[in-house]
Amino acid sequence: MDKVRLDSPISEIHGTTRFLSKLKRLEIHTVKDLLWHFPTRYEDWSEISPIADLRPGDEKTIQGEVISINLVRTPRRRMFMVEALISDDSSSITAVWFNQPYIKRSLPQGKLASFSGKATLYKGKLILQSPTYEIIRKLEAGGRNEDTRHTGRIVPIYRETKGLTSKGIRYFIQPILERLEPIPEFLPTAILKSLNLPEIMTALQQIHFPDKRKEANQARKSFAFRDLFLLQLKNLEQKRELRKQKAYPIKYELEDIKNILNALPFELTLTQKKSLWEILQDITNPHPMNRLLQGDVGSGTTIIAGITAVIAVSPPNNLQAAFMAPTEILARQHFATLKK
Repeated sequence: MDKVRLDSPISEIHGTTRFLSKLKRLEIHTVKDLLWHFPTRYEDWSEISPIADLRPGDEKTIQGEVISINLVRTPRRRMFMVEALISDDSSSITAVWFNQPYIKRSLPQGKLASFSGKATLYKGKLILQSPTYEIIRKLEAGGRNEDTRHTGRIVPIYRETKGLTSKGIRYFIQPILERLEPIPEFLPTAILKSLNLPEIMTALQQIHFPDKRKEANQARKSFAFRDLFLLQLKNLEQKRELRKQKAYPIKYELEDIKNILNALPFELTLTQKKSLWEILQDITNPHPMNRLLQGDVGSGTTIIAGITAVIAVSPPNNLQAAFMAPTEILARQHFATLKK
Protein backbone atom coordinates (compact mmCIF):
# COMPACT_ATOMS: atom_id res chain seq x y z
CA MET A 1 0.00 0.00 0.00
CA ASP A 2 1.43 3.39 -1.04
CA LYS A 3 2.40 5.82 1.68
CA VAL A 4 0.63 9.16 2.03
CA ARG A 5 2.61 12.39 2.44
CA LEU A 6 1.56 15.50 4.35
CA ASP A 7 1.80 17.58 1.17
CA SER A 8 -0.29 15.14 -0.88
CA PRO A 9 -3.37 16.87 -2.40
CA ILE A 10 -6.55 15.74 -0.68
CA SER A 11 -7.94 14.93 -4.14
CA GLU A 12 -5.54 11.95 -4.28
CA ILE A 13 -7.19 10.30 -1.27
CA HIS A 14 -9.66 7.55 -2.13
CA GLY A 15 -13.29 8.57 -1.78
CA THR A 16 -12.76 12.33 -1.54
CA THR A 17 -13.70 13.25 -5.14
CA ARG A 18 -17.34 14.08 -4.52
CA PHE A 19 -16.49 15.89 -1.27
CA LEU A 20 -13.75 18.19 -2.60
CA SER A 21 -15.93 21.33 -2.63
CA LYS A 22 -17.07 20.61 0.93
CA LEU A 23 -13.51 19.99 2.11
CA LYS A 24 -12.49 23.25 0.44
CA ARG A 25 -15.12 25.09 2.51
CA LEU A 26 -13.30 23.78 5.59
CA GLU A 27 -9.99 25.04 4.07
CA ILE A 28 -8.79 21.46 3.60
CA HIS A 29 -6.63 21.12 0.48
CA THR A 30 -3.86 18.72 1.54
CA VAL A 31 -3.43 15.72 3.78
CA LYS A 32 -1.83 17.97 6.41
CA ASP A 33 -4.84 20.31 6.34
CA LEU A 34 -7.09 17.34 7.07
CA LEU A 35 -4.92 15.85 9.83
CA TRP A 36 -4.56 19.26 11.46
CA HIS A 37 -8.35 19.71 11.37
CA PHE A 38 -8.45 18.73 15.03
CA PRO A 39 -11.60 17.68 16.90
CA THR A 40 -13.48 20.42 18.70
CA ARG A 41 -14.79 17.95 21.28
CA TYR A 42 -15.31 14.23 21.96
CA GLU A 43 -18.28 12.00 22.72
CA ASP A 44 -17.61 9.06 25.00
CA TRP A 45 -19.30 5.95 23.59
CA SER A 46 -16.65 3.62 25.01
CA GLU A 47 -18.98 1.79 27.41
CA ILE A 48 -20.34 -1.28 25.59
CA SER A 49 -23.47 -2.58 27.29
CA PRO A 50 -25.53 -5.76 26.92
CA ILE A 51 -28.94 -4.82 25.53
CA ALA A 52 -30.67 -6.29 28.61
CA ASP A 53 -28.86 -3.79 30.87
CA LEU A 54 -30.06 -0.66 29.03
CA ARG A 55 -32.28 1.73 30.95
CA PRO A 56 -34.13 4.89 29.80
CA GLY A 57 -31.67 7.78 29.51
CA ASP A 58 -28.58 5.58 29.12
CA GLU A 59 -26.08 6.84 26.51
CA LYS A 60 -24.09 3.73 25.68
CA THR A 61 -22.98 1.42 22.90
CA ILE A 62 -24.54 -1.91 22.05
CA GLN A 63 -23.34 -4.46 19.53
CA GLY A 64 -25.46 -7.15 17.94
CA GLU A 65 -26.98 -8.69 14.83
CA VAL A 66 -29.49 -6.84 12.66
CA ILE A 67 -32.41 -9.29 12.81
CA SER A 68 -34.72 -7.19 10.63
CA ILE A 69 -34.89 -3.70 9.16
CA ASN A 70 -37.92 -1.96 7.67
CA LEU A 71 -38.80 1.36 6.11
CA VAL A 72 -42.24 2.70 7.05
CA ARG A 73 -44.17 5.98 6.89
CA THR A 74 -45.49 7.60 10.02
CA PRO A 75 -49.30 8.05 9.75
CA ARG A 76 -49.54 11.70 10.84
CA ARG A 77 -46.36 13.48 9.82
CA ARG A 78 -45.88 11.39 6.69
CA MET A 79 -42.18 11.00 7.50
CA PHE A 80 -40.03 8.04 6.62
CA MET A 81 -38.99 5.95 9.61
CA VAL A 82 -36.41 3.16 9.60
CA GLU A 83 -36.85 0.50 12.29
CA ALA A 84 -34.10 -2.06 12.92
CA LEU A 85 -34.37 -4.93 15.38
CA ILE A 86 -30.99 -5.60 16.98
CA SER A 87 -30.22 -8.64 19.09
CA ASP A 88 -27.34 -9.85 21.24
CA ASP A 89 -27.03 -12.80 23.63
CA SER A 90 -28.91 -10.92 26.35
CA SER A 91 -31.95 -9.39 24.63
CA SER A 92 -33.25 -7.36 21.67
CA ILE A 93 -34.01 -3.67 21.07
CA THR A 94 -35.36 -1.57 18.22
CA ALA A 95 -33.34 1.31 16.77
CA VAL A 96 -35.31 4.08 15.07
CA TRP A 97 -34.22 6.76 12.59
CA PHE A 98 -36.53 9.44 11.17
CA ASN A 99 -36.26 10.78 7.59
CA GLN A 100 -33.12 8.77 6.81
CA PRO A 101 -34.42 6.14 4.37
CA TYR A 102 -30.93 5.35 3.04
CA ILE A 103 -30.14 3.55 6.31
CA LYS A 104 -32.20 0.55 5.16
CA ARG A 105 -29.71 0.04 2.32
CA SER A 106 -26.56 0.66 4.37
CA LEU A 107 -27.53 -1.59 7.29
CA PRO A 108 -28.35 -5.01 5.78
CA GLN A 109 -30.27 -7.68 7.64
CA GLY A 110 -28.03 -10.37 9.15
CA LYS A 111 -25.01 -8.10 9.57
CA LEU A 112 -23.20 -7.49 12.85
CA ALA A 113 -23.19 -3.83 13.79
CA SER A 114 -22.28 -1.44 16.57
CA PHE A 115 -24.74 1.25 17.71
CA SER A 116 -24.07 4.28 19.94
CA GLY A 117 -26.92 6.43 21.14
CA LYS A 118 -29.44 7.23 23.82
CA ALA A 119 -31.98 4.71 25.08
CA THR A 120 -35.40 6.33 25.37
CA LEU A 121 -39.04 5.36 25.79
CA TYR A 122 -41.19 5.60 22.63
CA LYS A 123 -44.85 4.66 22.95
CA GLY A 124 -43.98 2.84 26.17
CA LYS A 125 -41.23 0.81 24.53
CA LEU A 126 -37.46 1.17 25.08
CA ILE A 127 -35.70 2.08 21.82
CA LEU A 128 -32.44 3.55 20.57
CA GLN A 129 -33.31 6.85 18.89
CA SER A 130 -31.19 7.84 15.88
CA PRO A 131 -28.02 6.03 17.03
CA THR A 132 -24.71 6.28 15.20
CA TYR A 133 -23.92 2.89 13.69
CA GLU A 134 -21.30 0.96 11.75
CA ILE A 135 -20.83 -2.56 10.45
CA ILE A 136 -18.33 -4.71 12.39
CA ARG A 137 -16.71 -8.07 11.74
CA LYS A 138 -17.14 -9.60 15.17
CA LEU A 139 -18.65 -9.02 18.57
CA GLU A 140 -16.40 -8.37 21.55
CA ALA A 141 -17.14 -9.99 24.90
CA GLY A 142 -15.95 -6.82 26.64
CA GLY A 143 -13.81 -3.76 26.06
CA ARG A 144 -13.38 -1.80 22.84
CA ASN A 145 -13.96 -3.37 19.45
CA GLU A 146 -10.96 -2.82 17.17
CA ASP A 147 -13.30 -2.63 14.16
CA THR A 148 -14.93 0.61 15.27
CA ARG A 149 -14.17 4.22 14.47
CA HIS A 150 -17.61 5.84 15.01
CA THR A 151 -18.99 3.83 17.95
CA GLY A 152 -17.83 1.87 21.00
CA ARG A 153 -15.02 4.30 21.74
CA ILE A 154 -14.21 7.94 22.44
CA VAL A 155 -15.45 9.53 19.21
CA PRO A 156 -14.02 12.83 17.85
CA ILE A 157 -16.43 15.57 16.77
CA TYR A 158 -15.12 18.04 14.18
CA ARG A 159 -16.07 21.40 12.74
CA GLU A 160 -18.45 20.37 9.98
CA THR A 161 -20.00 21.85 6.84
CA LYS A 162 -23.19 21.16 4.92
CA GLY A 163 -22.91 17.73 3.35
CA LEU A 164 -19.87 16.63 5.35
CA THR A 165 -20.37 15.41 8.92
CA SER A 166 -17.90 14.33 11.57
CA LYS A 167 -18.57 10.73 10.55
CA GLY A 168 -17.41 11.53 7.02
CA ILE A 169 -14.30 13.31 8.27
CA ARG A 170 -13.43 10.31 10.47
CA TYR A 171 -13.96 8.06 7.44
CA PHE A 172 -11.18 9.92 5.59
CA ILE A 173 -8.78 10.39 8.51
CA GLN A 174 -8.44 6.83 9.81
CA PRO A 175 -7.04 5.20 6.62
CA ILE A 176 -4.72 8.19 6.11
CA LEU A 177 -3.22 7.66 9.57
CA GLU A 178 -2.61 4.00 8.68
CA ARG A 179 -0.77 4.95 5.47
CA LEU A 180 0.94 8.17 6.60
CA GLU A 181 4.63 8.52 5.84
CA PRO A 182 6.53 8.97 9.14
CA ILE A 183 6.81 12.61 10.21
CA PRO A 184 10.19 13.57 11.70
CA GLU A 185 9.94 14.71 15.32
CA PHE A 186 11.64 18.09 15.80
CA LEU A 187 11.23 18.34 19.58
CA PRO A 188 14.11 16.89 21.62
CA THR A 189 13.31 13.57 23.32
CA ALA A 190 14.31 15.01 26.68
CA ILE A 191 11.70 17.78 26.33
CA LEU A 192 8.97 15.30 25.40
CA LYS A 193 9.81 13.10 28.40
CA SER A 194 10.04 15.96 30.88
CA LEU A 195 6.60 17.30 29.83
CA ASN A 196 5.09 13.82 29.34
CA LEU A 197 4.17 14.61 25.73
CA PRO A 198 3.73 12.01 22.96
CA GLU A 199 5.90 12.18 19.85
CA ILE A 200 4.21 13.63 16.80
CA MET A 201 3.02 10.42 15.07
CA THR A 202 1.53 9.12 18.33
CA ALA A 203 -0.01 12.53 19.04
CA LEU A 204 -1.77 12.55 15.66
CA GLN A 205 -3.28 9.13 16.32
CA GLN A 206 -4.34 10.07 19.84
CA ILE A 207 -5.88 13.44 19.02
CA HIS A 208 -8.13 11.85 16.38
CA PHE A 209 -8.76 8.39 17.84
CA PRO A 210 -7.85 8.32 21.54
CA ASP A 211 -8.50 5.24 23.66
CA LYS A 212 -8.81 7.45 26.76
CA ARG A 213 -9.66 11.08 27.47
CA LYS A 214 -6.21 11.54 28.94
CA GLU A 215 -4.61 10.61 25.60
CA ALA A 216 -6.68 13.23 23.78
CA ASN A 217 -5.75 15.89 26.34
CA GLN A 218 -2.05 15.07 26.16
CA ALA A 219 -2.12 15.07 22.36
CA ARG A 220 -3.84 18.46 22.27
CA LYS A 221 -1.31 19.80 24.80
CA SER A 222 1.57 18.49 22.67
CA PHE A 223 0.38 20.32 19.55
CA ALA A 224 -0.18 23.53 21.53
CA PHE A 225 3.37 23.23 22.87
CA ARG A 226 4.74 22.69 19.35
CA ASP A 227 2.97 25.83 18.12
CA LEU A 228 4.43 27.91 20.96
CA PHE A 229 7.85 26.33 20.49
CA LEU A 230 7.91 27.20 16.77
CA LEU A 231 6.61 30.70 17.49
CA GLN A 232 9.43 31.28 19.96
CA LEU A 233 11.98 29.96 17.46
CA LYS A 234 10.59 32.33 14.83
CA ASN A 235 10.79 35.24 17.27
CA LEU A 236 14.41 34.40 18.09
CA GLU A 237 15.21 34.15 14.39
CA GLN A 238 13.66 37.57 13.74
CA LYS A 239 15.52 39.02 16.71
CA ARG A 240 18.80 37.63 15.37
CA GLU A 241 18.11 39.10 11.92
CA LEU A 242 17.18 42.42 13.52
CA ARG A 243 20.56 42.59 15.25
CA LYS A 244 22.27 42.38 11.85
CA GLN A 245 20.57 45.61 10.75
CA LYS A 246 21.93 49.07 11.42
CA ALA A 247 20.21 51.83 13.36
CA TYR A 248 21.13 55.18 14.96
CA PRO A 249 22.52 54.67 18.46
CA ILE A 250 20.56 57.09 20.63
CA LYS A 251 22.69 58.86 23.21
CA TYR A 252 21.67 60.41 26.49
CA GLU A 253 23.14 61.82 29.67
CA LEU A 254 21.98 60.59 33.05
CA GLU A 255 21.64 64.19 34.15
CA ASP A 256 19.13 64.81 31.35
CA ILE A 257 17.09 61.80 32.44
CA LYS A 258 17.08 63.04 36.04
CA ASN A 259 15.90 66.48 34.89
CA ILE A 260 13.00 64.93 32.99
CA LEU A 261 12.03 62.75 35.95
CA ASN A 262 12.28 65.68 38.38
CA ALA A 263 9.95 67.72 36.16
CA LEU A 264 7.20 65.11 36.49
CA PRO A 265 4.41 65.77 39.02
CA PHE A 266 4.90 62.23 40.36
CA GLU A 267 7.71 59.76 40.98
CA LEU A 268 8.10 56.68 38.81
CA THR A 269 7.55 53.35 40.51
CA LEU A 270 10.33 50.81 40.81
CA THR A 271 8.98 48.71 37.88
CA GLN A 272 8.59 51.85 35.72
CA LYS A 273 12.21 52.82 36.44
CA LYS A 274 13.37 49.30 35.62
CA SER A 275 11.49 49.28 32.29
CA LEU A 276 12.85 52.73 31.37
CA TRP A 277 16.41 51.70 32.23
CA GLU A 278 16.19 48.54 30.05
CA ILE A 279 14.92 50.61 27.11
CA LEU A 280 17.60 53.27 27.56
CA GLN A 281 20.27 50.57 27.57
CA ASP A 282 18.80 49.04 24.41
CA ILE A 283 18.52 52.20 22.29
CA THR A 284 22.22 53.03 22.70
CA ASN A 285 23.07 50.00 20.52
CA PRO A 286 23.65 50.47 16.77
CA HIS A 287 20.84 48.10 15.77
CA PRO A 288 17.04 48.36 15.88
CA MET A 289 15.16 47.76 19.10
CA ASN A 290 11.90 45.80 18.97
CA ARG A 291 10.27 45.78 22.37
CA LEU A 292 6.81 45.24 23.85
CA LEU A 293 6.06 47.23 26.99
CA GLN A 294 2.96 45.67 28.51
CA GLY A 295 0.88 46.99 31.37
CA ASP A 296 -2.65 47.65 32.57
CA VAL A 297 -4.41 50.96 32.02
CA GLY A 298 -2.88 53.52 34.36
CA SER A 299 0.27 51.48 35.00
CA GLY A 300 2.54 54.08 33.38
CA THR A 301 3.37 52.68 29.94
CA THR A 302 2.61 56.05 28.32
CA ILE A 303 5.14 57.99 30.38
CA ILE A 304 7.88 55.44 29.64
CA ALA A 305 7.21 55.66 25.90
CA GLY A 306 6.97 59.45 26.15
CA ILE A 307 10.34 59.82 27.92
CA THR A 308 11.98 57.58 25.31
CA ALA A 309 10.52 59.72 22.50
CA VAL A 310 11.72 62.94 24.19
CA ILE A 311 15.27 61.56 24.43
CA ALA A 312 15.23 60.66 20.72
CA VAL A 313 14.22 64.16 19.60
CA SER A 314 16.44 66.05 22.08
CA PRO A 315 20.10 67.01 21.53
CA PRO A 316 22.51 65.51 20.79
CA ASN A 317 20.33 63.04 18.86
CA ASN A 318 17.90 65.47 17.14
CA LEU A 319 15.99 62.58 15.57
CA GLN A 320 12.29 62.16 14.90
CA ALA A 321 9.91 60.04 16.96
CA ALA A 322 6.42 58.82 16.07
CA PHE A 323 4.08 58.34 19.00
CA MET A 324 1.01 56.50 17.79
CA ALA A 325 -2.37 55.95 19.44
CA PRO A 326 -5.39 53.83 18.39
CA THR A 327 -7.89 56.75 18.42
CA GLU A 328 -7.81 60.44 17.64
CA ILE A 329 -9.11 61.33 21.11
CA LEU A 330 -6.32 59.38 22.80
CA ALA A 331 -3.73 60.84 20.41
CA ARG A 332 -4.86 64.38 21.38
CA GLN A 333 -4.71 63.46 25.08
CA HIS A 334 -1.15 62.14 24.69
CA PHE A 335 -0.16 65.27 22.75
CA ALA A 336 -1.51 67.52 25.50
CA THR A 337 0.23 65.45 28.19
CA LEU A 338 3.59 65.37 26.43
CA LYS A 339 3.48 69.11 25.66
CA LYS A 340 3.64 69.78 29.38
